[in-house]
Amino acid sequence: MKKAFEHHLPRGGVFTGGLARMAATLALGVAVAVSGTAAAQDGDKYPSHPIRLIVPFAAGGGTDIQARIVAQEVGKELGQTIVVENRPGAGGGIGASFVGQAKPDGYTLLVGSTGTHGANQFLYSKLPYDPVRDFTPITVLATFDNVVVVPESSKVHTLKELVDAAKANPGKLNYGVTTVGSSAHLAVEKFNRDAGIKASGVPYNGAGQATTDLLAGRLDYMLDLVGTQIGNIKAGKVRPIATTALKRNAVLPDVPTIAESGYPGFSAVGWVGLFGPAGMPQSTVDTLYKAIEKVYASPDFQATMRARSFDIANMPPAEFSKFLDAERQKWGTVVRESNIKLD
Repeated sequence: MKKAFEHHLPRGGVFTGGLARMAATLALGVAVAVSGTAAAQDGDKYPSHPIRLIVPFAAGGGTDIQARIVAQEVGKELGQTIVVENRPGAGGGIGASFVGQAKPDGYTLLVGSTGTHGANQFLYSKLPYDPVRDFTPITVLATFDNVVVVPESSKVHTLKELVDAAKANPGKLNYGVTTVGSSAHLAVEKFNRDAGIKASGVPYNGAGQATTDLLAGRLDYMLDLVGTQIGNIKAGKVRPIATTALKRNAVLPDVPTIAESGYPGFSAVGWVGLFGPAGMPQSTVDTLYKAIEKVYASPDFQATMRARSFDIANMPPAEFSKFLDAERQKWGTVVRESNIKLD
């Protein structure tokens, strides 16, 4: 076979005439194919252009602040800009729906929350998105503790004293709801239910007016984010009597938890997490998670987060999915038993 092949070669084994042109064409085709494959591979590198990070709440709030801190540092790690875009409304439903319908290429992401992916499906009769079917969970970004506070003028100094006062006067104590459907609202409803007390909830559009009424004595107690109330606590305007996580808050180490105060296992913390549309490639999910994991390992980043009363709690995607299942079960029970409806 070797001799038969060589019989068609000119002297010296060099192609000439039509064979040369054919060889040149073949070589060019191979070069173009290789070049095209390399270009496709380069185009497949993630991320190759800026990422949109949708915050489904107004600018300036806790979720927005946390998202911008993460976007800046994770963007540096990925070598791309992460642009934060606020799309507030409908308890986070507008922004969540937008991301749930986006192309699952990793360039449109969502900062979801206790509300958007834990409680909204129970609070609203209809949602413009499915919190399970429409999303790819990536990781928790942060958790934030709530604190039970009473006016400094109150005679209540412990959680037991608050529960005793509420049971001695059923329905007469007033508590503030800083934002209906928020993690603080869900936490106070869970506390009231677990403690077996009946009190009157007063809804507000934010913590500001609720705190004003608490200081004026028009409210007997309320639950709010530690980060929101820490200034009032340090100024001696309100008295913290318990926090809502399983372990004591690092900013309030002398304040016992609700679990320590007679309700073992009680936990009601807010959280924010990173989501993409359903169907994202696993390689893209892994790239994002690894970048976040590396950023979160930085002591400087941890200090920045804790200074704003955020606790780092990132977890692998599979673990995050299990966490979400547990959150939906917990808040679904609280919403149903508390009979909370937002429409």
